[in-house]
Amino acid sequence: MSVASELKQKRAALAERLEQLEREQTDVQELMKALDRVILSYEPDYQASTLAGTEHVGRSRRVKPLSSEVKAAMSGVNKRQTVLEVLREAGEPISAADCAAKFAAKLDVPCEPANISEIAHRLSAVLTQLTHAGRVRQSGKFDGRKVLWEVAA
Repeated sequence: MSVASELKQKRAALAERLEQLEREQTDVQELMKALDRVILSYEPDYQASTLAGTEHVGRSRRVKPLSSEVKAAMSGVNKRQTVLEVLREAGEPISAADCAAKFAAKLDVPCEPANISEIAHRLSAVLTQLTHAGRVRQSGKFDGRKVLWEVAA
């Protein structure tokens, strides 16, 4: 085997290792962001420290843009009021995904998985706001992971 071939193999192995490290770094950063969000729920004035070479964006995430259909349907809609209506009409605690599906039905948006995912992402922030306002509460968990939501009063 020639020296050039050996060097190419080593370079390929290093490139693969670099990709693995980048995936691990992304995973660790997501875990840190999740921990920061939990800490913020207990200490609202908590300031997360940044790591050298990484940018911490606080509670905001890079969010892919809404599809034009979802964006058009959600613009001009009072999301807080509509979420409260959906929760009242459900009559029982529901998950954010179920809430998003019912929200989409109210707005006549096709209940495709991508649309529901986009809407659920936006509604999770609304649910958190309503929780802080005392209008909505978490009511246990479904499958040990998914939080169920209901009207507080």
